[in-house]
Amino acid sequence: MVITELHIENIKGLQNFELKQSIQPNRPNILVAPNGFGKTSLAIAFKSLKNSKLDLDESSYYNGDNSNKPILRLKLSTGENLEADDSHNSISSKFDIYVINCQLKPKATAQRYGGRTIARASNDISPTVMIQTIPPKINFDYSLPRNKRDFGINGKLLTDISNIYSQYNLIIRISENINFEEFSLVRFKTPFNAIIAKINSIDNRKTAHSIKDEIIRENIIDINNQELTNLCDIIRQNSAFDNIVDVFLVAWQIIHVRNSMGVNYRKALAYANFLKKQVEIDSTLEKINPVSDRFEIKSAIKDHSLIIEWPKANMISNGQRDILTFISRLMECHYKESKACILVIDEFFDYLDDANLVAFQYYISTLIDSYRKNRRIIFSILLTHIDPNYLKHFCFNDKRLNICYLKNYKGKISDKMAQFIGARENLLIKNAVDTYYLHYHPNIDTIDITEEFKQLSLNLDWGTPRMFKKKVDRELRKYLLEPGKTYDPLAVCVSIRIKIEENAYNYIDADAHKQEFLITHGTTEKLNYAHDQGIVVPETYYLLGIIYNHPLHIAGDNDMSKQLSMKLENETIKSMIRHLWE
Repeated sequence: MVITELHIENIKGLQNFELKQSIQPNRPNILVAPNGFGKTSLAIAFKSLKNSKLDLDESSYYNGDNSNKPILRLKLSTGENLEADDSHNSISSKFDIYVINCQLKPKATAQRYGGRTIARASNDISPTVMIQTIPPKINFDYSLPRNKRDFGINGKLLTDISNIYSQYNLIIRISENINFEEFSLVRFKTPFNAIIAKINSIDNRKTAHSIKDEIIRENIIDINNQELTNLCDIIRQNSAFDNIVDVFLVAWQIIHVRNSMGVNYRKALAYANFLKKQVEIDSTLEKINPVSDRFEIKSAIKDHSLIIEWPKANMISNGQRDILTFISRLMECHYKESKACILVIDEFFDYLDDANLVAFQYYISTLIDSYRKNRRIIFSILLTHIDPNYLKHFCFNDKRLNICYLKNYKGKISDKMAQFIGARENLLIKNAVDTYYLHYHPNIDTIDITEEFKQLSLNLDWGTPRMFKKKVDRELRKYLLEPGKTYDPLAVCVSIRIKIEENAYNYIDADAHKQEFLITHGTTEKLNYAHDQGIVVPETYYLLGIIYNHPLHIAGDNDMSKQLSMKLENETIKSMIRHLWE
């Protein structure tokens, strides 16, 4: 199942928005858009989903006008169309929705001093509800004396297995992997009860050890039932019992306790599952608690819910708060088991430091892997204004990452330009391209490598650097002066780099220094050389390195049109570029 289309109307800053790029299951989906585009509006759309409708607060209607009817629509690869508006919701019947954003909650308290009321404001972190409703506290009703009595005259063979009922992982594994209904069928009960009768027919004056030897010698435990075999295998793998008789007798006790408890067994199992989750939650919090020297952070039961209450926001750093609340929300998502899940993370990770950014990716990947392992589906949607291709510590597996650029851009890298940049390292043209095509040089009219271009099947019109420069400058004019036209962003990057180097070159007076500038490798190094000669190099020239450096070294087979256009169409960057020609 894939979400093939996403449509939003009249929510916050989005009047009519469509995303037709697929959102993939069990993979990180990175939705990238510049500040002000409407990423938070998209998060609000999902966060406002209630069971019966899309329930916006007054400030979240488009233009603040509640007559603008909000709509959230999803189209699935299964052919289903799900929709929510202010009167109905078919999305929540298919998906659990989680939205992670800032957990700060303003709080005001009033105190009286000298007959005057003084209000004090503070920020608290909202408690995180891990489990909404805790099941009733019903324990497994295990009693060894009672089991011995119920077994019969040789009940002394039974051993104490109470520890099994305190091993929540084991008892839950048994319940998930064994079909106990099989043990209530006549085809099982008849031979099973016959085995118990044969065991009880052995002289009980014998020692337990002697009776067990006789059971083995007489091959009394002879029953062909796959569910019983599976149960015995789990017991053997997870306990100290390995003798065939002991394992069989443990299986009898487990079956007997379940039958004796009736409906209360399922309730005890539900409570055991809750206790297992609580232990896991507290264990995770203990491992990742960055303020453990000052605060113990663990779950607590309050109003029949399991919650996590956090230190006051002013007592811990923003980064500590963010990573703690983020992980707790992921855990909350992890323990919701009823449906497929849509997890929306609204620019949460944009401001994390390097270490916490890696931790963030680890926990997201772990959650996705958990869903995949259990054959469940999660759509993780990460909203950001930061292009992952430029973020050094963004380390998700590229083969699993699905990047969607929300804004439509005019930039489109031409096949000829991509092919040219991809071939730049070929030894036939490398020196000429590095010197005369991709960097400034005053003598470009002396070079002609048309024959080499022909051998490499490159565009022959660019066989001379002069014609190539005309091409990239033409694309730059379209970018700056013709906003409605499609331009080649890679060509624009080349034009910007050449112009910056040309300006710096012209600032230098001495011919010897100019020659040294030309043979210096790399634009940043050239600018540094000019600076060392006493030239005041505008800071803008360095800042634009994010535009002219990175793509010219990794482009080729990769279509970076959207990544580059996202930066080029930022109005501040466009203004910086325009100043190069002034």
